[in-house]
Amino acid sequence: MIIISIVVTFIAIIATVAFGYLQIVVPFIKKEVRWSRKFPFIESTEVPVIRRRKKKKKHSKWLIAVTAVAVAVVIVVLFRVLLLQAADLPRKPIAVMTFKNLTGDEQYDYLCEAIPNLLITNLEQSERLQVMTWERMHDLLKQLDKEELEMIDEETGFELCRMDEVNTIVTDSFTKAGDLFVTDIKILDVSSKKLLKTAHSKGEGVASILKVQVDDLSRDIAKNANLFERTVASTKMQVMEVTTNSMDAYNYFIRGRIEHDRLYYTEAVKFLEKAVEIDSAFASAYYYLGMVYYYLGNFKASNEAYKRAKILSVRVPEKERLYIEAEYAQMIEKDFKKWFRILSQIARKYPKEKYVYFLLAYYFSTVQKSFEKAIEYYNKALELDPNDGMVLNHLAYEYANLGDYAKAMEYLKRYAAVCPGDANPFDSMGDIYLQMGQYDDAIAQYKQALFVMPDWGHAMIQIGDICGLREDYIQAMQWYDTLIAKALSIRARSTGYYNKALYSQLSGHIDQAQCNLDTARALSEPIADTVGIVTVEFLRALTYYHQGRLWLSQIHFKDCYDHLPDNAFNEIFYDFFLGLIDLKQEELDSAKTWLAAIRQLLAEGDIEYKDWTQFFHDVLYAEVLLVQDSIEKSIAVSSNISKYKLEIVGGLFFTTPHIPRDVLARAYHKKGDIEKSIIEYEKLTNPDPNKRNRMFIYPLWHYELAKLYEEKGEKSKAIEQYEKFLEIWKDADKDLPEPHDARKRLAKLKGT
Repeated sequence: MIIISIVVTFIAIIATVAFGYLQIVVPFIKKEVRWSRKFPFIESTEVPVIRRRKKKKKHSKWLIAVTAVAVAVVIVVLFRVLLLQAADLPRKPIAVMTFKNLTGDEQYDYLCEAIPNLLITNLEQSERLQVMTWERMHDLLKQLDKEELEMIDEETGFELCRMDEVNTIVTDSFTKAGDLFVTDIKILDVSSKKLLKTAHSKGEGVASILKVQVDDLSRDIAKNANLFERTVASTKMQVMEVTTNSMDAYNYFIRGRIEHDRLYYTEAVKFLEKAVEIDSAFASAYYYLGMVYYYLGNFKASNEAYKRAKILSVRVPEKERLYIEAEYAQMIEKDFKKWFRILSQIARKYPKEKYVYFLLAYYFSTVQKSFEKAIEYYNKALELDPNDGMVLNHLAYEYANLGDYAKAMEYLKRYAAVCPGDANPFDSMGDIYLQMGQYDDAIAQYKQALFVMPDWGHAMIQIGDICGLREDYIQAMQWYDTLIAKALSIRARSTGYYNKALYSQLSGHIDQAQCNLDTARALSEPIADTVGIVTVEFLRALTYYHQGRLWLSQIHFKDCYDHLPDNAFNEIFYDFFLGLIDLKQEELDSAKTWLAAIRQLLAEGDIEYKDWTQFFHDVLYAEVLLVQDSIEKSIAVSSNISKYKLEIVGGLFFTTPHIPRDVLARAYHKKGDIEKSIIEYEKLTNPDPNKRNRMFIYPLWHYELAKLYEEKGEKSKAIEQYEKFLEIWKDADKDLPEPHDARKRLAKLKGT
């Protein structure tokens, strides 16, 4: 259809020119018209003859002028239409394969990938070409079971192109003679394997490849590949302007990007830091550094790298610029609508970009909480690469979020099959088993991940927390000691210390907990690890709360809140704990003020973790009623607490042992109903974590339950609970009163 339009346009232009020739040029030749000094600048040379009945036909000078202008306008309009039609032509697909190293020197092997990567970057600047990316090429190689192939021969190249409907392929080699480097290319038609064009470029030293050769060869490829490349606005083919001025920097960048894709972030950061050390204006290297620093938990360095990439993004090709802007919108501006808008733009312009579908899926999962929509986009990525391990991994979590654990395991088994020898599939299986409440199966999978990779931190954290849920705090702390010893990042070490602090608190080691918190804070601050700082200050505030040092507790809760994002959920979280502190200080009116503030926020609209916010409200309300001696009403409110589905995510995990979930048990005891009080404490201390909503047991509940059994006269049960409590707090700080009292009571019950 486009070709027909072009032909018709050319015919129209020729006809218009011919018409203008007959109307203007011929009358000039016949001297029937001449130039005039006044508008319309031409006039007839005929002398009018007056007749009675008939006038001789004459040339109108106005008609000729209008015709001339019309001819010019038609030519301009039609020519512009032609250009627009050319601009609307679909991009011509083209692929650049690995180059052969004919220098005889292995030190130049990196150029086999570097040269085609640079050519791809340059060619992607053309609006007329659709270039197969390096990532896409490797996705196709995986489908051919040739993922480990380092040098792509011509036949394999042709096969890759046919799989992706690419009709033009570029390949060949580079060599050197002395300091002279020569790069040759061959451009071939995929269907016929016919040689379309050859070209070569040369220069002094490896640097000439970047400075001269890639640009020369890119222009040759573009001109050969597209008829209209010369008729549209010329595309810059200056690779140094959009990448780096150093081949060494580019080599380190390529190596860093490979390690990033393999999830080996500690290795990736070394290469990427070297790249920006050599070239401080290398935008793409800063972009990858931002991601790697983030994964390693160095949020301060991550933010700085993203900001640097954004400043330099004016230099990079359009696709890379859009990725940088999207990441900046998400990580720095926290503008998730803008993030989604840019990602959608990338997906429209580059429909074969697998990574953009991955990011869109992640957006729907984390921001929109639309797991079905996330699955839809992950499947789009799988259409491009059915063997992408990370996509299979994320699909498993989405199905687990929907409660379809069988489907989740099916995807993880596929993930393990396509990524043999990786630790992460086992780690993910552990997460799914943990979500299902199958703790022994979860631990077995985490240990398998550690067998594959002994420093796999996430597995250590998860096993430690399962031990914590089972009240084996000593074993939990041992796992965190292992994490600290093997940590590959500062954030991992910080995580180890503040988790140790939690289990130290639960073991009655308050001083030890404070020391661990001091270390965690010192590690978190230099890397701007907000999660670490928030957790440290929250645990420190709780320590002072239980010690009765309430003014210090308030100070640290405020520090915790100041580092949290500004949203309704976090405000409710803060108001809840301030209300508890006021109740402990017997400031009932102030506690009621915080309760009213929570109610106001709940009434204003949709809040993240709605069940948690209602839970916070009901616990604080029940506590207020209990202080007011409105016992029956307190029982009625606190009876609703168990109905909430409390998803244990992020920092909420650390809140579970310290929330006074025993308010109903205390209300029954205050009423004098010991039997019902015992029932509630038995629920809270059930050995099966699944039967207590996978929340921690606060150790003092064993002590309270033991006293209730003792009061009721159930001697054996009282002894069992006292012994359980004293086993947990056997090495507790000496100034804590509860262990002393428990030992006295236990000795009396045993008659010793």
